[in-house]
Amino acid sequence: MKNLKTIFSLITIFCLGFMFTGCGGGGGGADYTLSPEELEVATAVESFAAAVKAENLNTAMSYVFSNLKYRNAIVPANYTVFQQKLEDLFSKAEVNDFTITNIGVNMGGEDYASIIGYLTLQYTVDGESATLSETIDISLERDSGKWGFTEFAGRNELMITSFPPAL
Repeated sequence: MKNLKTIFSLITIFCLGFMFTGCGGGGGGADYTLSPEELEVATAVESFAAAVKAENLNTAMSYVFSNLKYRNAIVPANYTVFQQKLEDLFSKAEVNDFTITNIGVNMGGEDYASIIGYLTLQYTVDGESATLSETIDISLERDSGKWGFTEFAGRNELMITSFPPAL
């Protein structure tokens, strides 16, 4: 009887040890590694953000394809409207910071992808600071090895984005 109690106690301690240890794995987080294609897409988005932060129109627009669908109003706009609004931002404001964070990449094949990210723009107009923050949805395609935006939209019911802001 004493041996049974000892064995039962040891088995209980052993099982409790496993229960509190956990599996050590996870669904993403720091252990998640991007595939090479996902990394290329994320790099293109981050490079666009760096170009906007540096107010470099040519570099920023090199990540935007001419067939862009730009959702800044109820009626979809295009590449030209997006470029004009970006030029307007650079000429009338000073970009203090621009980031697209929490980038979630969804591959739709070898040459198609979309991301959801959190856009934050801090800028100054006539000495007054302003901040624009929103969740965005960007569709991308790869053409001749380079990823470019084919749709820039807000992550909301109407898919409207406030970037670049009207100044």
